[in-house]
Amino acid sequence: MKFRTWALLLALCLLLSACGGAPAEEPRGPAGTAVKTQEEEPAPGSAPSLAEDEEPTVVTCRVVDGGSDGDLLLAELDEGLYGGAGVYRLNVKDVPVTLDGEAAEPSVLEDGMTVDVAFNGFVAESFPAQFGEVYSVSAWSRGRGRNPMGTTYDLCGLYLQVLDDLWQKDPGLNENITLAGLDLSTAPGDLTESEKAAIAWRFGEMHGVEVVTGTFQELKEQGYLTSEPLGDGAPEGSTFLHWEDGCLFSITPNEGHAEELYSLPTLFFNAEKWRSSLGAYCFYDCSALWAEAGTWSGYTVGSEMIS
Repeated sequence: MKFRTWALLLALCLLLSACGGAPAEEPRGPAGTAVKTQEEEPAPGSAPSLAEDEEPTVVTCRVVDGGSDGDLLLAELDEGLYGGAGVYRLNVKDVPVTLDGEAAEPSVLEDGMTVDVAFNGFVAESFPAQFGEVYSVSAWSRGRGRNPMGTTYDLCGLYLQVLDDLWQKDPGLNENITLAGLDLSTAPGDLTESEKAAIAWRFGEMHGVEVVTGTFQELKEQGYLTSEPLGDGAPEGSTFLHWEDGCLFSITPNEGHAEELYSLPTLFFNAEKWRSSLGAYCFYDCSALWAEAGTWSGYTVGSEMIS
């Protein structure tokens, strides 16, 4: 009887051992890459970390602003994590930085530069988005690696300067506004969607207002602009458009120089802020020259107009 009992127990142990044989294969994603499962999410309050055999996620970005103090505003390039529209904040105070493959201080970073951010793949879904644990920021000198010399180096910085200068002109037009409209849809220089979004964010941050993007017509259709009656002396029923709590800023091409040839790349544009049909300010026939082996360092205004 005892022999039978031990025999049954031995058979049961062998059966359980067979059922728990080789572990299930780890889920794999496209091209055989590992997929992060729910169990891999970091516990609340703990810093995320990479598995020993896991490669960091790398996103290539443009430094839109913050190169001078290390509090970077980044616009993703190519598809990135958000299909080419991602904007990120990253303070590199405690992040290892390399320049041309050599260890460097964060102070080597500059606006307009292309950088690779290596991190653990987790992103806080804020706006701008924030990386999880960042392992390194790789940068290159102008004309090297991922930072080739180009005709739009720090174009975002140039346009932020134009918008800030326009804000300071005839300040009554944007006094006490809570919203700023921004239209960069046709701004010359081929800004990416992420760069436009980053400029909009930084412009609003600089002046303490919320920024909505869109053309004049789009903002009108969305109900931001309203019709107001003209004052005494105007024909009965006459109205004008007005943005009660906002002001629309735009940068558009100036086509008057289309046939002209220049030895160095030159941008021609107009910049305007509009509060109503009776209140606007314009920088007309602006030009910016891209200095060889440099950045867009400034611009000139052909004329200024007010209405």
